[in-house]
Amino acid sequence: MALSGNKGEWSEIYTLFRLLGEGKVYAGDANMNKLDLYYPILNVIREESKRYEFKPNVQQNIVVIDEGGCEYARISMDRFMKESKSLLYAIKSTKKRAFEIPSTESFMDEIGCSKLKAPSKDKADIHVVIHDLRTNMTPELGFSIKSQLGSASTLLNAGETTNICYHVLGGYMSDSELNEINDIEEHLPRMSKLVERGYSLEYSDIEHPTFKNNLIFLDTCMPEFIAACLVCDSMPNATSSIKEAVKIVASQNPFGFTGKDVEAFYEHKMKVLLLDSALGMTPAKEWKGRYDANGGYLVVKKDGDIVCYHFYNRNDVEDYLYNNTRFERASRSRYHFGSLYRKSDGGVYINLNLQIRFVK
Repeated sequence: MALSGNKGEWSEIYTLFRLLGEGKVYAGDANMNKLDLYYPILNVIREESKRYEFKPNVQQNIVVIDEGGCEYARISMDRFMKESKSLLYAIKSTKKRAFEIPSTESFMDEIGCSKLKAPSKDKADIHVVIHDLRTNMTPELGFSIKSQLGSASTLLNAGETTNICYHVLGGYMSDSELNEINDIEEHLPRMSKLVERGYSLEYSDIEHPTFKNNLIFLDTCMPEFIAACLVCDSMPNATSSIKEAVKIVASQNPFGFTGKDVEAFYEHKMKVLLLDSALGMTPAKEWKGRYDANGGYLVVKKDGDIVCYHFYNRNDVEDYLYNNTRFERASRSRYHFGSLYRKSDGGVYINLNLQIRFVK
C-alpha cells in the first residue's frame, strides 16, 4: 500500500533527507534566522519495525547500517540532497490534505524507511548524534520536528484537562441575564458584553488535578499566572500572542514583584511553561521534570532550510518558543468552553481552555 501523509508527516522524511544531504545543521536565533554556529552530524538513528543508522563518511556517502550491524546501503550525500529538493517541491506544490509521493517512497525503500513517521513514545521525532564543536561532546539527542510547510502545529494540546475555571465577579447575575449572555454566539462579543455590564473574571481553579499539580511543579504561582495570561485572549482588544499577553500581565504585576525588570520576571515564568511543554510535559500525565526531546527542536522553514534549537543553548530555545507561539481558542461546543454556568454556591463561573499553537 502506498504511503500517504500530510505536509507535517512528509516534513519528517524531508528532515531526514536534508540533514543527511548537508551533513550538518545550523543553529537558529529567536526569529529562525541561521547563526554562524553549526553542528556536524555523525549519525541519524531511525527506528521503525527495525532500527537503522545513517552515518556520513569521509567519502561523502551515507552508510546505512541495519540493526544487526551490517551495511544495508551506501548512498551519496548528493543523492540525499537531490531527493530532499524533489520532496520539498512536492510538499510545497500540493494543495491536498493527504497525498502520496511515489518517487520519494521509492527512495525510502532503498534506505530502509517504510513509514513517514517513526513510532515514538515521547516527543522526539528523530534521534541525531551531533558533534558539538564548543564542548567536543558527541551526544545522541532526541529532537522534535516542527514544520512551517504545513498547518501550524500545537505546543500544548487542548482538552478538558486544560480547562481553567474563573469566578465571574461584579454583583449578582440573574438566570435570565446569564442565559441572555450565553445566547451570544461568538466568544469575544459574549465576553465584551460581560465587561460592558461591569463583570470581571477572577481565577478560581485548574479543573484537572494532574495538570494543576504539573503547573505547580513548574512554579507555585503558575496556575494564577497562566490564568491571567489566558484572559488576555478573551477580553476586549484581545491578543492571542503569548508575548503580548505576558506584557499585559506584567503591566498589572499581580504578584507584586519589586525588582527592576518586572517584565523579565513574568517572561521567565512563561518560558518555563513553554520549554517544559515543548520537551516533555503533557497536561494529563504527572510531570517529573525529565525531558523526552532532550536535544531540542528542528524547525523546517518555509524555504526548506532547517534550523536547530539545541537544548544546550537553552536561551535560544526559550526565545524561539516565546516569539513563535500564540493562544488558540477552543470551539464553544468542546470542553465547555466560554459558557457561563452557576455552581452550587450560587456564584457564576466560566471555563476558558488553554491551548498553545505555533505561529505559522
